[in-house]
Amino acid sequence: MKTNLKPLWITGMITFMVAGLISCGGSDESESMNTGLMPTQNQIATAKTSSNAISQSMPSIMVLPSDALLLRLGFLEERKSDGVTMYVRDYQGAFINDGDLKFAVAAIQEEFANVGFPLEDLEQQLKNLTNANAMDEATGVWRDARSELLSTARPDYIMELDYQMARDEKSRSISESLTYAVKCIDAYTVKSVASVAREGLKNEEGSGTTVSLLKSDFAQSIPEFQGQIVNHYANLLANGVEITFRVAIDQGSELTMESECGGDEIAANVNDWLRDNTINQSFKMQKNTASEMAFTSVRIYSQDENGNKITAYDFADDLRRLLKKSCSYSVSNRTQSIGDALVIIK
Repeated sequence: MKTNLKPLWITGMITFMVAGLISCGGSDESESMNTGLMPTQNQIATAKTSSNAISQSMPSIMVLPSDALLLRLGFLEERKSDGVTMYVRDYQGAFINDGDLKFAVAAIQEEFANVGFPLEDLEQQLKNLTNANAMDEATGVWRDARSELLSTARPDYIMELDYQMARDEKSRSISESLTYAVKCIDAYTVKSVASVAREGLKNEEGSGTTVSLLKSDFAQSIPEFQGQIVNHYANLLANGVEITFRVAIDQGSELTMESECGGDEIAANVNDWLRDNTINQSFKMQKNTASEMAFTSVRIYSQDENGNKITAYDFADDLRRLLKKSCSYSVSNRTQSIGDALVIIK
């Protein structure tokens, strides 16, 4: 199934997105005088025709505590698996045991909500994920909580929050100041889009709580953040998001990438499919062996014609269905990350 979209639709989406950020939409004088709880017919019509479309085109965000913050709080564990270092992130434990974290994340979320960004709430998503999703004991495969969250919520951007209250040793009185950083990361490429870092923050009395200092200072950085995110997201809508893509033969299988598939080789089918389903045929072959093909800089659209988000999983699943139908092989979609696709052929 092809994901190619018409340029006119892309232009419309970008225009709608920018318009939604600039203004939440006007209303006439009669609407503003409505003081009852029941909305008028015009208000219902406006919400149906414009608000939904704007909210679908707006980039969504999720605020996550940084790994450094989780480590200081004692909720980041390092583990070894086949010689590879893995990090187990216990977001839920951090929320339950650290009083400031929940309100600090909420403070950042509130500032983004005030300028119209749709939010994917971290705490609510954590409640939706069961402990079984964190670790698959049957296969011995550890799953990264961060990847699970992003694949489930599918935010466009991650706001990585780090903060620390430190005592001023030079002060004669017991005085603490806040140092914090918020980094905006493209959820697909894990590349930084915008960031702000501040240190030594106090209120007029020379103190202040973590949340109050964070909230009052970060509000001043929102306009710059907003502009950088909108420009970056407009580029994604026009030119597509960037993912990595791997197609591999299952270990122990007698198949190779040269095995027959619908009158051609598996490798040829994969290459032809990528040419047909990437934006401007944008992809780079990184690896080509008898058992695996790997691609980087794979450009796919971030949304379909209906405004639904497309992730690496969705993209890989289209190829999975094609290969399963054409080759009659057992094909599985093992994608876990929002921007790193993996298809396995048995």
